[in-house]
Amino acid sequence: MKSVCKSLLAIYLLILGFAVFTPRPDLVTLGAKPVINGSTGSIPALGHHILYESGTLACIGNFFLLIPVTILIRISWPKLTLSTIFIITLLMTITIEYIQVYIPGRVSNVSDIIFNGSGPALTLLILHRKRLSKSRVQR
Repeated sequence: MKSVCKSLLAIYLLILGFAVFTPRPDLVTLGAKPVINGSTGSIPALGHHILYESGTLACIGNFFLLIPVTILIRISWPKLTLSTIFIITLLMTITIEYIQVYIPGRVSNVSDIIFNGSGPALTLLILHRKRLSKSRVQR
């Protein structure tokens, strides 16, 4: 089970990296050298169009963005503390936002960090509560 989760985590991180580090074709200036062309350019454009048409939808997307990472890390490495997992996901979101400053058409926002960190925080809080209730039942 752990090896499957580690593989899923690797795949999710690759997809996440593609999604968050790809320049936004709709915002890149006309004079810039195209980084993405052909059919791959339509995938990020479609994703950004869906997410950024509504600020609320973007916040919801950012909230759920790192929840799979949180769950997969917890299953893959059960000995890691919940606070360590939270620090990992928080460092991930800060790194993502920092790198996006240098990617054409990308914007870095403090609200993205807040929503990206809130999803894992709530997930870890639920896992902590579940563990507490399980330990109370065993007593």
